[in-house]
Amino acid sequence: MLSKRAVENTIIVVALIVLVMNAAFKLAAQTIVRRAEEQGRAPQHPLWHVERKEVVLELDSWTRYTLHSDAQWASLFPDGGIIHLGPTRAPYTVSMMHQLRCLDFVREQLAKPVPDRDPEPTRHCLNYLRQMVTCRGDLHFDLYQYAHKVNAVHPHAVRRCKDWRVVYEKVWENQREHHTWVGEGGI
Repeated sequence: MLSKRAVENTIIVVALIVLVMNAAFKLAAQTIVRRAEEQGRAPQHPLWHVERKEVVLELDSWTRYTLHSDAQWASLFPDGGIIHLGPTRAPYTVSMMHQLRCLDFVREQLAKPVPDRDPEPTRHCLNYLRQMVTCRGDLHFDLYQYAHKVNAVHPHAVRRCKDWRVVYEKVWENQREHHTWVGEGGI
C-alpha cells in the first residue's frame, strides 16, 4: 500500500507534467500563429478560405451610421452574419460580422431608456469588442482631437485595410448555398 506521502508526490508529479504539457501546447500554438503571420498568411478555417487583398479606407466619422439608423446598421451583418460549414452545415458567425452585430447591439442599448436596457448581452459585446481590438492591435496614429476642431490638413484619416467586401461576398455566397440546400430538403 502506498503511503500518503507517495500519493501526494505522485499527484504533484502528474500535475506538473500536465502543466508542462499545457505550456508546451500553448507555446507551439503561439509559434505556429506567429510564423503564419510573419509569412503573411493567417491561419484560417480549412472549410472557408477568403483571400483578402489590401484596400484603402478613408475614415469619415460623421456619416451614415447614427444612433438611430437601424437599417444601415442591420445591413452590416446580413442574416446575422451566420454561415454554415462542413457536411452537417454547422452554423458559425464570421468574427467581423459578430463584431459589427455587437456594435449594433450596444448602439441599440444606448438608444433605449436606461430601464429598458439589457446589461448582460451588452457586457458580452463590450468585452468581445475589447478583446478583438486588443487582438488586432492597430498601430496607426490618430489625431488626438477631432479633425474639424484642429483644422487638420487631412481631416479624414486613410487606412490600409484588408478588403472587407470579399468577406461579404463569401458570406452571401455561403448563405445562398445554404438556403438552396435547405430548400432541397437538406435539413
